[in-house]
Amino acid sequence: MQVHVAPCDRYRLRVTTWGGGAPPHAIVLPGLMADWRALAPQIRTLRRLGWTVHVVDLPGFALQPSLARADATVVQLADYVAKVMGDLSIPHALVLGHSLGGGVALHLALRRPELVSGLVLIAPAGLGISLHWIYKLYCVPLLGRALLRPAVLRASSIRRFLVGSRRRGDARFVSRLVRHGTRNRPRSLSARAIIWANQPRRWDKARALLPGGEQRGIRIDGRLAELSKVPTLVLWGDEDRIIPVGDARRCKELPLAEVRIARGVGHSLPLEAADWANGHIARFVAALTSTLARAA
Repeated sequence: MQVHVAPCDRYRLRVTTWGGGAPPHAIVLPGLMADWRALAPQIRTLRRLGWTVHVVDLPGFALQPSLARADATVVQLADYVAKVMGDLSIPHALVLGHSLGGGVALHLALRRPELVSGLVLIAPAGLGISLHWIYKLYCVPLLGRALLRPAVLRASSIRRFLVGSRRRGDARFVSRLVRHGTRNRPRSLSARAIIWANQPRRWDKARALLPGGEQRGIRIDGRLAELSKVPTLVLWGDEDRIIPVGDARRCKELPLAEVRIARGVGHSLPLEAADWANGHIARFVAALTSTLARAA
């Protein structure tokens, strides 16, 4: 394992790399408030299959300074990832993203398609409209500031919001998720900046009072067809309470997308159903490698 610090404007992004640096390359983007541990089983699988894996921590999530709201739109985050790939001299890569990381991966593929050879999206943001109702509270300035203060999720919150029925009663598993949490002020401030920067436009904020509308600021509308030639694997849990599995319906707009739904699994799918996810990922990247080899 090697750690590289990539300068991007006024920020420093931590990149953790497993492997010797030879292609094929995979870029891994964790979800909001998560790090590489949330995708550790997938990292191990890609390494076993011969991929060099680079986990990119977004600005403010590993190294200071904290991310400012002015720099925190999902489009800007995708541009930061593109700059990191340039810094590492990676011409193109498979991009695997979970939750917010999946949304960033989608925008990266739209903005810099030459960098993305394939996508693995695990419960990605940016496809639908609704999020969990508590997201509305995060967007209220004073209340959001209080709710997004540095804190570690309790086991009860993890069971209620993040884990599906298959693993909800697994005390050892839930305890591991609790241990993943950290009281990190810069990371909390950066998460707050992302949430506030990606709200709907001012004239559209009235939707916040109605069901849905939380993702209107980052939802990809009218451009999803531009990804029609990108091989894509989409994995979702049918009990996801953060980003609803119904959003996967939009993947029908992508002719090369394969969608798989895990039963009894929540938003922590990469850890909840690691073997299931890794099996699908292994088959997908084997086909992708074969396709890339023929194209070369």
